[in-house]
Amino acid sequence: YRSFPAGGKKEQIWAWHFNPEDIELTCDGELQYSKLFSEGDVDPRRPGLPEKCKELGAASVDRIILKFMEGCYIRAVPKGGELRAVPKVGELRAIPKVGELRAIPKLGELRLPAPLTLPTCDCWHPRCGYCSNPECTVEQDLSSSDHGVQVTSKVRWRKVNTLVLYDEAGSAIGKFHWSRSRVILTGGCIQCSPPSSVRRLRGLTTWSFTLKEGAVQIWVEGAVVYERKLLGECAERYGGVRRFAFYNMGCENSFRVTHEMITGDMFTENCGGMCSD
Repeated sequence: YRSFPAGGKKEQIWAWHFNPEDIELTCDGELQYSKLFSEGDVDPRRPGLPEKCKELGAASVDRIILKFMEGCYIRAVPKGGELRAVPKVGELRAIPKVGELRAIPKLGELRLPAPLTLPTCDCWHPRCGYCSNPECTVEQDLSSSDHGVQVTSKVRWRKVNTLVLYDEAGSAIGKFHWSRSRVILTGGCIQCSPPSSVRRLRGLTTWSFTLKEGAVQIWVEGAVVYERKLLGECAERYGGVRRFAFYNMGCENSFRVTHEMITGDMFTENCGGMCSD
């Protein structure tokens, strides 16, 4: 859990949020768990699981069956019913009886984090102080993130996709470059040719970069296509990554903003006007 759910209260409101690209579980409005449908866990005992996760994400769910939940209650909107206001979490005192359910939450009040996609704003620009302005970075603790950074861009043979990685204070730690022909993590931590799973990639690709617990990974379509465990000084150095920015990526590419991220002010639909420069 992100925290001890709802402070251990005996009466809690748990909610599943089925978004177009992921699923999230909250307790009294606080996020406890999330998972991208495209990144289902690979389990050798359950072959095909990532594909089934993607099928679930694409499915049109029109009914839910509840099991083993005697004594619990469900908040629901009657088919064709009107959405009404819901009390704040702190105002909930007692679980209403079934016949007493009146207030229905408005959709906008359910704290459903809508998936958001923004351009990969290039930090190598005067307005960004050539990658030194924190407003051109995204705050995210990559050392503990399951999802990492999900980007949609063209994967080429020579031209690299590049992330600038920073510590919590906004000081640059290093850069991560990758293409079909090479993978580089500056500081002498990684410099190698990628495996065939990367060399086979072509054109516009949605990929994820993760750095959880010192393991550098590139994900494509729910599968790890590259992985390298950092050791020693490299693990210590990149274990402090708390921000990232995009370098020479261009406004035609995009990335997915998640609940783990706090974007700088320059991250707008046109990168604070830089896309039109």
